[in-house]
Amino acid sequence: MNLKRFDLLFIRGSSPLARLIQGVTYSPYSHVAIVLDEHHIAETDWRFPLQWNHNNYPPGQIDVYRYREEIESWKAEAMTGFIQNHIGTPYDFWQTITNGLYLLTGLPIRDAPNRLNCSETVDRMFAAAGINLTSDELGKATPADLVKSSHLQRIA
Repeated sequence: MNLKRFDLLFIRGSSPLARLIQGVTYSPYSHVAIVLDEHHIAETDWRFPLQWNHNNYPPGQIDVYRYREEIESWKAEAMTGFIQNHIGTPYDFWQTITNGLYLLTGLPIRDAPNRLNCSETVDRMFAAAGINLTSDELGKATPADLVKSSHLQRIA
């Protein structure tokens, strides 16, 4: 697979939590990770803070999306800086829970300070480069919202 820096891996999880997220968001995706290079990703999930990991996702479990335009060098630097500055940031359980409650009941989405969930990380990383992937309030997008972005295209 020809992965490029800042491609997004949308993951179809199979755990009970992943299936709950997929059901509440009406999406096949429960998680999103950021490609750093052909073998490494940046990601956070309920088990660990934002970190660099080896990409161990099997091809049949992911879809790859890419930003439609060329990412200029200053934007790439801003996006890389965002990731580097947030490595170790704990997972935002509160936002994940309130995202679900918002979709089910309309209650407002809440952020926990100094925490990030997977889709919030992607949304804020692109915003650091002046790119708004969705019309949602910054950081309050789900993987389902991100995949609908007109700025992204599915490549695999």
